[in-house]
Amino acid sequence: MDYESVRVVDRPTAISIAGVSPRTWDRLEARGETPPKTRLSPNRTGYRLADLKAWLDARRMGEAPQTKSTESLNSA
Repeated sequence: MDYESVRVVDRPTAISIAGVSPRTWDRLEARGETPPKTRLSPNRTGYRLADLKAWLDARRMGEAPQTKSTESLNSA
């Protein structure tokens, strides 16, 4: 089992990973535009790292820039 894919982080860590301010996160959450929460206990929720990664990937704009290593792979 890949434990990293099911690892759950708290809200401040999720916000830090996303690279947004807490206020921006609040606005995104109010619009239903954040990754789904995972309930850990009656009073504790968090966000799965796999969900955060998928959320960030879905919000990506454009293609990744070419680096020398990927340019050489593409020309081979």
